[in-house]
Amino acid sequence: MKHLFHSVLIILFSFGLGHAVFATQHTITDDVKREVTLNIPVKRVVTFNKYNTEFFRAVGGQSILVGMAQDTKKLTNYWPGLSKNVIAGQNQREPNYEKIVALKPDLVVFPRNGAWEKAAEKLKQFDIPVVVITGWDVLKHTNNIDLIGKLTGKSNRASQLNALHKKYTDMIADRLNGVQKRTIYLEKTVNYTTSVPGSGWHDMLVQAGAKNIFDDIDIAKQPKSKGNKHQLSIDPESILRRNPDIIVKQIGTDFVPPSQEKMAKAIQDLKKRPAWSELNAVKQERVYIMSYFIAGGISKLIGKLYIAKWLYPEKFQDVNPDQLAKEWIETFQGVKYPGSHTYSG
Repeated sequence: MKHLFHSVLIILFSFGLGHAVFATQHTITDDVKREVTLNIPVKRVVTFNKYNTEFFRAVGGQSILVGMAQDTKKLTNYWPGLSKNVIAGQNQREPNYEKIVALKPDLVVFPRNGAWEKAAEKLKQFDIPVVVITGWDVLKHTNNIDLIGKLTGKSNRASQLNALHKKYTDMIADRLNGVQKRTIYLEKTVNYTTSVPGSGWHDMLVQAGAKNIFDDIDIAKQPKSKGNKHQLSIDPESILRRNPDIIVKQIGTDFVPPSQEKMAKAIQDLKKRPAWSELNAVKQERVYIMSYFIAGGISKLIGKLYIAKWLYPEKFQDVNPDQLAKEWIETFQGVKYPGSHTYSG
């Protein structure tokens, strides 16, 4: 019977290649503390959530991605060579179970805020395991990548990615040790919305040495009509009262960055808002644009590095965040870097 033993050797004959491929049955613990038993390494994976999909490509290679959500695949020029047949649902909350089964995956991956519970129940009858990995969680990056390395049999590649992440994370922490925190207002792609504690975007700000001017908001006490912890509507006047040291506005969700002209105009539009000329960030010309897409790279490490440099330029004069962005895109995603996703004005 299947799954009787924690580690049972299984021989899978790959007749087309003329040799046997060895897989081992393991039990892993996922992001929501579920124990899942499956055959490792996996060769066919369906992923939901862009961060999860990126990390499986970064560690295991694009060839193992047999399915992903429409909201991930639609990124311009970011998934070259993939056919339309990979679409396995609209997003992480709306998977297409019939399509998933037809793709015959070894594994389906959801983030913890996706439809993993229903998926696990539905796919159990087809003997398709579901594992929860939350790639957007800044605080779990190392564990996430280690687990993906184990699942794909590419632990060395996972270690390379974690080494890159550690290099910059440690550098930021070391250089900002003991600094007096400067304040930031992060505005999401929707005007007058921001991220609050509980969101990976808030964690990104904290790890960049910033004090989020809205870090006192308890999402549990906010009406659902205002949004969620990742993108919460706020009172425009509260920005004036809290008077941040810098302002970062996110625009552009595509892999192809907004034009420099469009980003420059976005800054000018911000400066023209009522009474914003009185804000410290505007007076001191410390208003920045960063695309939503690039900010999330490597568990938001790229966004963190840009913000740390904007907040504390004297600490990071020798650091070029564009180089990290290029290394992530070209070395670990295998596509050509499309140019800068940021603008300082």
